[in-house]
Amino acid sequence: MHMHRLGRQFVCAALFVATPVSSQTAAPATPNTDSVARAWNLDAQSTPADPAIRFGVLPNGMKYAIRRNMTPKNSTVIRFRIDVGSTAEADDQRGLAHFLEHMAFNGSTNVREGEMVKLLERDGLAFGADTNASTSYTQTVYKLDLPRADDALVDTGLMLMREIAGELTLLPAAIDRERGVILSEMRLRDQAGLRNLLHFLEFMAPGTPVARRKVIGTTDVLQTAPAARLRDLYDRFYTPGRSTLVMVGDFDPVAIEAKIVARFASWRPRGQFDGDPSAAKIDTSRTTGASYFVDPAVPTAITIAAVKPFVPQRDTPALRRQQIVEAIATGIVSRRLARLAQTPDAPILGGGASAADLFRTLRLTTIEAVAKDGDWRPALAMGEQELRRALQHGFTRAEIDEQLAGVRASLENETASVTTRTSTAHADTIAASLEMQMTVSTPEWRLAQLREVAPTITPDAVTTAFRARWAGVAPLVRIAAKTPLVDAPAKILQAFADSSKVEVAPPVTAIVAAFAYTDFGAPGKIVADTRITDLDLRTVRFANNVRLTVKKTDFEKDIVRISLRVGGGQLEFGRDGAALSGLMATVFTAGGLQKHSLDELRSILAGRSVTPGFGVGENSFGTKTATTPRDFELQIQLLAAYLTAPGFRPEADRFWQRAVPLIGPSLEASPAAIFQRDAGRIVADGDPRFGVPDAATLAAQTSEKLRAATARAFTSGSVEIGIVGDIEEAKVIEIVGKTFGALPPRDPSPLPFTDARKVRFAQKLTPATLRHAGKPGEAQTMRYWPTTDDSNAQTDVDLDLLSGVMRLMLNEELREKLGATYSATTDSDTSSIYPGYGFLSAGGNVDVARMGEVEAAIDRVATQLRDRPVPADLLTRARNPLLERLTKRLRENTTWLNVAEDAQSEPRFVARFRIERTLYEKVTPARLQEMARRYLMPGKALTIRAVAKTAP
Repeated sequence: MHMHRLGRQFVCAALFVATPVSSQTAAPATPNTDSVARAWNLDAQSTPADPAIRFGVLPNGMKYAIRRNMTPKNSTVIRFRIDVGSTAEADDQRGLAHFLEHMAFNGSTNVREGEMVKLLERDGLAFGADTNASTSYTQTVYKLDLPRADDALVDTGLMLMREIAGELTLLPAAIDRERGVILSEMRLRDQAGLRNLLHFLEFMAPGTPVARRKVIGTTDVLQTAPAARLRDLYDRFYTPGRSTLVMVGDFDPVAIEAKIVARFASWRPRGQFDGDPSAAKIDTSRTTGASYFVDPAVPTAITIAAVKPFVPQRDTPALRRQQIVEAIATGIVSRRLARLAQTPDAPILGGGASAADLFRTLRLTTIEAVAKDGDWRPALAMGEQELRRALQHGFTRAEIDEQLAGVRASLENETASVTTRTSTAHADTIAASLEMQMTVSTPEWRLAQLREVAPTITPDAVTTAFRARWAGVAPLVRIAAKTPLVDAPAKILQAFADSSKVEVAPPVTAIVAAFAYTDFGAPGKIVADTRITDLDLRTVRFANNVRLTVKKTDFEKDIVRISLRVGGGQLEFGRDGAALSGLMATVFTAGGLQKHSLDELRSILAGRSVTPGFGVGENSFGTKTATTPRDFELQIQLLAAYLTAPGFRPEADRFWQRAVPLIGPSLEASPAAIFQRDAGRIVADGDPRFGVPDAATLAAQTSEKLRAATARAFTSGSVEIGIVGDIEEAKVIEIVGKTFGALPPRDPSPLPFTDARKVRFAQKLTPATLRHAGKPGEAQTMRYWPTTDDSNAQTDVDLDLLSGVMRLMLNEELREKLGATYSATTDSDTSSIYPGYGFLSAGGNVDVARMGEVEAAIDRVATQLRDRPVPADLLTRARNPLLERLTKRLRENTTWLNVAEDAQSEPRFVARFRIERTLYEKVTPARLQEMARRYLMPGKALTIRAVAKTAP
């Protein structure tokens, strides 16, 4: 709930600079709809565009899209997309498209190096959360989420986008200073998942720029590329004709359009346009081929793929229908694989099918599955035979209806909630549509189209569409595994050929049962019904001690958010319960209910906005989920069924035993992973509840042990429910009364679990060294200082801001000055569960050779914080984004659910919620210095380092 938990333009002059063309007649100049239609590919045959979007194009060729949106109020979202990525690079520019993204924040004509982020922080934008950018193979997108929609801040945002567009200075000294940061990011990103993806693209699309141009680039180019090569890429591709500005927010679109004209109409290309980057041809004549990728950190997985060339298509209603049909086909195959994964002796843990166009290069259709016990052969056979079953025998009417129900429900929900969809979601959708070369349509239109075409989506139509995706090319087979395989391609192809000889039978249609858990007894009697007036929270207690807190809001139309908290969670498991927590978090839902398997539940719930799930937290069992008013009762019934009739079925144990062998290697794969495994336990003085147990301990856990460990809480543990959203209080109380209120008596409040709450900070401060199985040069170092719990609200906030200030200082030291890490990590963890326990931490992912240098910088920052007050500007930059977040959260259901979830059992959090902004505003440089002197004491920190197993 609290944070750790949880220059103006003259518009009139613009009209004399240039005349925009716009898709709406309210524009500040005469519209030229033909120009807009050409630029945005809009015409009478196209999929209808969302009329709420104001499309436009300037005479210089820059496109823009503007949409007024009131969620959240008084905010603005900006996305600036440049149609260029790594596929545009020459050999001596590999990685420079991404390098340019970094340089956008490192000096321009009107914003000196290092000032852009600071300027935004002063205005309340947090770097990373509100200020960010991304580069891919084919695009670069700059992102600003402005916390306000006032003229001054909007003008600042547009000014910065205009600086990025055409005013970057790209000074050699600034470029040299940034090299270390990017090399650090390369080291951080170079994990098994990325290596797996790069190998996948090299095999599926050999010879193409996508296969040859990884976005991060090469070490040689990043270390030595001269400024002229960045300037070449910038001048040739950062041009109006390759750029689109998207703005969504609480503003007047006409006024925003005038601001865009004022800023961007004078922008002119600097370089010679030499056409779009070439996407090399996909060879459709390839025979069936095989490839084998080895990395100890990846799960063993199989992929069967059909690869065809990407062919641009006009976005028409016919194309949309085709996409629906293809999605239904791949959804059915995914459903079949998920069902098979639950069967006894299944060789897979899970799988699925997909159909997508990637990076304007390849049309990819796949069957994928994760193999049990590292044995890829039976997993490959299952994938091959399920693919062939679909191709030979097609799909049943029942399977299609189940998928259609899901698509229809999704569109109905989207249509119902569209008026409160966030500005960020709208802006990202528009930006994504440019990359996908699709029109932004309305959910109402998509729902109407689905209803129109649904009768034509027959088994023959779906089967034909699926076969078309696989026709005309030979399948490609790829295995990812942990260990080398001699003569791998030949063995893979032989296994594939052997499987193809096995006959496959038509699919069997399963009978869908009715949901069995709708009657929980006589509705509970209400014994207390009050209201927290200033927060408009209604609190209800039933005779059986079930507590309910409800708040009706209009923040998200047609969405209801639910929190369920039962008993003591991990506190119930005792000191040796970390493994049981892992078991429950991983497979409890897979155990289904006593009368329904998980597979049956998926069929029963098809087309309903209801989510199976029930997990474990530090101090409660339960879940947080969301549904609609229409499906609220079914969702509550399902949660009550998980509490009263959990299945603990054998398929859960089977899945767990197949999953455990994957856990150990993945938690040794990198410094961050091994910190996740071990650091928490070391900081907590060896307490086995923190961190991840070894594989033998995990494998020894069973559903029967979990049944015994949860029996008390599930039978009589306290129950507290929070409901927030677009629903009437009376309906909530009635439905909760018929379900949870009807249960036998529960504990009147959570049990204290006094002994289980005893945790202490490490008593021995000898540095600990963890050994990971990743790259030899990669390391991570963290300092931990003991602090306290969160019982004192002001101290809690002081420590939170101290952590924020420390992060800004470390980023300046480690990123900007030393180029030693991509991003510094700091945190204040003050426990609300374990009395007296908390810590401040600081560090980051580093090159092992620079670990001592980084640790010295951390100590320097700690010394500075102790020795002198924090500069006022630094405190402003740390605090303002938090204050803006506190303002914004008041209109977010997730915030109010955090308030409601334990409002009756933990009223102190409600009290703190009221004053939290005041607490942050009270923080002064002197208070932060006092905190630093109290907690950042020399000689009091625990240091944990992670280095490669091969390091000395």
